[in-house]
Amino acid sequence: MAKEKHKKEQNAYDKILKENIVAYVLKLSKRQFGFEIKAHRFIKDKLQTTLERESDFLLQITTTENEEFILQLEFQAQDEDKMIFRMQEYHAILQKKYQMPIYQVVYYLGEKPSKMRSTLEPSEIFKGFVLKSFRDYSYEEFLESEHAEEVIMAVLADFGEETREAVVRKILTRLSQLKTDKTALNKYVRQLLILARLRNQLPNIIQNELGNMGTIGYDIEQDEVYLQGLEKGKAAGLEEGIEKGKAAGLEEGIEKGIEKGMEKGMEKAQLDFAISCLLKGLSLEITVELTGLSEEQVHKLKDDLEKE
Repeated sequence: MAKEKHKKEQNAYDKILKENIVAYVLKLSKRQFGFEIKAHRFIKDKLQTTLERESDFLLQITTTENEEFILQLEFQAQDEDKMIFRMQEYHAILQKKYQMPIYQVVYYLGEKPSKMRSTLEPSEIFKGFVLKSFRDYSYEEFLESEHAEEVIMAVLADFGEETREAVVRKILTRLSQLKTDKTALNKYVRQLLILARLRNQLPNIIQNELGNMGTIGYDIEQDEVYLQGLEKGKAAGLEEGIEKGKAAGLEEGIEKGIEKGMEKGMEKAQLDFAISCLLKGLSLEITVELTGLSEEQVHKLKDDLEKE
């Protein structure tokens, strides 16, 4: 269950970053990576995530000098011009699995002299990767952007001496300036809330600030359908709590009723909001993103609506 939850959250982060990171990288590439982009195109090819390679012979060797390494032997009958890259794949797989030096030998069995390359060019050799952290940059760099895709990244950056509440208010204010359309604003604030899960307590702070900033004109919790469901739940829960409180004490009963009513109201508000989204023709994916309900819950709601 924990693994499934983690995978679902990771997918949510990946989805948002894929949607927004390109605009960020294209704009700041010179400052952060040292190169200026003249043109770009998207490569849509999917990388193979599970390479299945079977070597001819693999041996774990210990020498008389007590050196240990993996010895790979390959036998090649044909003169293959891309053999160097196949051996590079083998090397990466073996290195990851065994984490020890790899020694590779290819025996060529052909009659004519081989023209296969046996060494990589300097530009073909993996020497590591560039490691960047959003914490290396001030949130103000993102806040100055004219693009909402970059602004939401501010939640992952360095807040400096600013309080989290102050930074959140600035991010929300900037988003409301850039996205005056409520639907668009809703999208980016929802994405902001998801990214904020990577920072402890930030989602709660964002929710609180949204409640305090009535002029921003956002939030699912400010949605009319959501509020109607919440109020109904509060009333129903309060009534139920008062009745139970006659036996256990009126004050305690009221407190329990309000607590239960809030819980019921939140749940009903989410369901009502999801139904409203589906009736307006929004897709399952967007409805899940906007309401916070699971895919199964939204799918069931859609099925029920279609039956009606």
